[in-house]
Amino acid sequence: MEDAERRTIRSVGIDVGTTTSHLVFSELVLEKDPFTKSRKFHVAERNIVYRGRILFTPLREGDGEIDTERLVPLLLAEYDRAGLSVEDVETGAVIITGESARKGNAEEIVERLARESGGFVATTAGPNFEAVISAHGSGAVDHSKRSGGTIIHCDIGGGTSNVAVIKGGEIMATVCINVGSRLIAFDEDLRITRLEQAGGKVLDVLGLDLESGDRISPVELERAAGVLAGCLLEVLTHRPLSALSRKLMMTSNLNEDCFGEDVSYSFSGGVAEYIYGREERDFGDLGLLLGRRVVGSLTGFGLTLTEPPEGIRATVIGASGYTLRVSGSTTYISPEFRLPLRNLPVIAPNVRREQLSVEHVSSQIASALARFDLAEGESVIALAFHDPVRTDYEKLRTFAIGLVEAIPRTIERGIPIILVFDTDIGNSVGNVLFRETGTRNVLSIDEINLGEGDFIDIGEPFSGSIFYPVIVKSLVFASGSIS
Repeated sequence: MEDAERRTIRSVGIDVGTTTSHLVFSELVLEKDPFTKSRKFHVAERNIVYRGRILFTPLREGDGEIDTERLVPLLLAEYDRAGLSVEDVETGAVIITGESARKGNAEEIVERLARESGGFVATTAGPNFEAVISAHGSGAVDHSKRSGGTIIHCDIGGGTSNVAVIKGGEIMATVCINVGSRLIAFDEDLRITRLEQAGGKVLDVLGLDLESGDRISPVELERAAGVLAGCLLEVLTHRPLSALSRKLMMTSNLNEDCFGEDVSYSFSGGVAEYIYGREERDFGDLGLLLGRRVVGSLTGFGLTLTEPPEGIRATVIGASGYTLRVSGSTTYISPEFRLPLRNLPVIAPNVRREQLSVEHVSSQIASALARFDLAEGESVIALAFHDPVRTDYEKLRTFAIGLVEAIPRTIERGIPIILVFDTDIGNSVGNVLFRETGTRNVLSIDEINLGEGDFIDIGEPFSGSIFYPVIVKSLVFASGSIS
C-alpha cells in the first residue's frame, strides 16, 4: 500500500538484439530516504512481474534491416499477455544492442518503441553501457558484492560479447568484442542466410571464400566457432590479442589490473543458455557450437565458471530496473518546458561555493564545455553541479547571473536549460534564476549525483507526484589500450 513514505511504479525493459527481442515488466518500490531533509526517494526493491517471450528479431528481406512493422506489434502484444496497457507503464528503457545497433534504421526503431511503449521509455545503446546493465541484470554484481570476489561477466549475444569486470560489487571496467552467435547464420541445407561483417572477417582468416547463399560445411562451422571462442578468451584472460581479435574489438581492451588469482567467470545472453546446458536446440547459427567451445576453453585453462541467476534476459532486466534514479521534491520547471528529453550529455562544471563569484561560475561552465569540445548554444546538455551554492539569496543570485553569462546563445535560441544538483536546491536556483534574470525554459532538479560523461533521459513526473524519473547511462570504460 502506498503512503507518504513508499511508492510503487511499473517499469518496462525492452531489448532489441541481433538474434532475439524481448521485454520484462518490473515493479520498482520507491522509499523515502530517512537521511535526507527533503522528500527524497530511492529505489529500494525491484520485482519482476512478467517475463516476456523470447522473440526472434524480424529482419526485412533484401537489405537485412530490422523489420519495424513486424517487431513493434510483437512487442506490444506482450503488454496484452501481461494484462497491461501502455498507460500502466511509468518508466523504462529501450535497449538496442549488438549488431542491431549498427542497422541503418536503429534510431527509427528506438524512437518508435519509445513513443508507442509508454509515457516515458528511455532509448539507450552502446557497448559499454550494455556491459554494465547485463552485469546488473544477470545478478553477477550482487553475487560479487556478497562474495567480495572478482567476477568477469560476459554477455554473449547474436553480434557482440560485452564484458564487465566486477570487484566486490563494483564494476571496474568494461570491454566489448564483435563475437556472437549470428555473425554467421544458415538454413537447414547449410546455405548461408546471414553474414555480418565480423563473420566475413572470420571466414577470411580461415581462408574460406564464402558469401550469402553459399553452402558452408559442418567442419567449417566448427572452425569458425573455434576462432571466435579463441578471440573471446584472449580478452577474458588477458592473453595477447591476435590480428583478428584486434579487428573485432569495439572498445579498448582490459588492462592487467583487472585480473588476479581469485577470479571467476559468469555468462549471460543467448549463448549462455548453451554454456550452462539450458538449451540444446540449434537455431541455424553459431550459438550451440560457440557455447561448447567457450566451455571447453574455460575448462582447458582451469578457470572457474559460476552461474548467475539470469541468462538470456539479463540485459532487458538490467534495462528495466537498474538505470532509474528519482529526483528530489524541490524541483523547478518553467511552464513552457517540455518533456521527455533523451540522451543528454552531462558536463560537470567545477563550481566551488567557497570561490563563488559571477566570473568563477561562468568560467567553470566554459571550461567544462571545452573539455568535451562542446560549443555553447549548439545543442541541449545537462549541467551537473556538486554542492555549488547554499540557500542564501545573494549567493543564489550570484550563481544565477554567472550561469546566464556562460550560456548566452542557449538562452537566445530558446534551447532547454537543464540543471542537476546533488543537494536540495533545485527549486531555489530555478526561482532565483527567473526572478533575477528572467530566464525561461529551465528544468532545475536536485538530489541526483551525476558524473561527467554520463548521459541522461528525463521523463515527465510520475502520475500524481512531483518526482522526475531520470535514466542515467553511466559508462564504465576500460583503461589501457589495444596492443
